Amino acid sequence: MKRIFLFLIAMTIGMMAHAQFGFSRTKQVYTHPDLKKTMKDYKVIAILPIGSQLSFKSQVSYLNERNKAIENTGLANQSRLYSYILPKSHRMKVEIQDIEKTNLLLLKSEMSSRLDQYTKEEIAKILGVDAIISGLYESNSFVKESQMTIDTASLSVKMPSVSTLIKNTLTLVLYDGRTGKQMWRFYDHDVQYSYISEYLIAAAVRSLPFIR
Repeated sequence: MKRIFLFLIAMTIGMMAHAQFGFSRTKQVYTHPDLKKTMKDYKVIAILPIGSQLSFKSQVSYLNERNKAIENTGLANQSRLYSYILPKSHRMKVEIQDIEKTNLLLLKSEMSSRLDQYTKEEIAKILGVDAIISGLYESNSFVKESQMTIDTASLSVKMPSVSTLIKNTLTLVLYDGRTGKQMWRFYDHDVQYSYISEYLIAAAVRSLPFIR
């Protein structure tokens, strides 16, 4: 009975996601034809802060504070990605630059707040790396407000109820530091009730071409 109940819940969430976002699994991985040849020369790869785009299909007043709380999503996802990759370092022929060093070099070069104004070759040169991983994290929320009735022995109380369904999308790109070409690209999304998707980051790391 418990398994049937959980299955019905999963189906309900899936139907809600499909209705509100047109959701379906669409993982895509692109690999440049010359990736294996080019990657032989890679010694150090840097992970840039992950760009973030957050939007809401419906707004509820208290979410204004939540917006402020997730302004640093880019640095948080950079840290998560680094944390997922690091334990696999024994399976890599390349070194991942420490993200604290990466961010400090970007800060000193005054690139931190305007990475989109530089080419990937320029960024790689400043960081002293052979390739860089850049990405975009998107979060699109559907917020629904309704009334929840609580019945007790003596009275019936109506209280506002808010539910939030979130579509998380992650795109990661490996750029060659010398030419700026996209050598590998990962795209995937999921729907859940939190703003950070550990599943997407783990899936992206499993697909990285320099991890054996």
